[in-house]
Amino acid sequence: MKITIKGKVYNIDISESEEGVVKVSVDGQDFIFQEKDIAKNIPSKDPGKNEKIAKKEIRAPITGTISKIFAKEGDLIESGQKILSLSAMKMENEIVSEGKGRIKKITVKEGQLVKAEELLAELE
Repeated sequence: MKITIKGKVYNIDISESEEGVVKVSVDGQDFIFQEKDIAKNIPSKDPGKNEKIAKKEIRAPITGTISKIFAKEGDLIESGQKILSLSAMKMENEIVSEGKGRIKKITVKEGQLVKAEELLAELE
């Protein structure tokens, strides 16, 4: 097959052996891949399957003071959503969700001093 990328035409041939090896030739240059390595990097067609579920606990990464709480108990949160802000060493550190979940309990208050690894929130 031929594909064009940014105006340049490439001749591509893809073949698979019985041993699970995939050979991709681009303009005569061969690239060998294991089928299992290709398959694990292809996202699932099920949209919910690739969503990361948040950890059940959010803990302080460092000692500091809770400067702002953005979420409240019962809130549904998305991956990357800001949960709270922690001031430490004259810097604001945003604590964000690592996945989807629901806030079960916020265990701190604004202005509270917390130690590293102290529980900040629980998720369900």
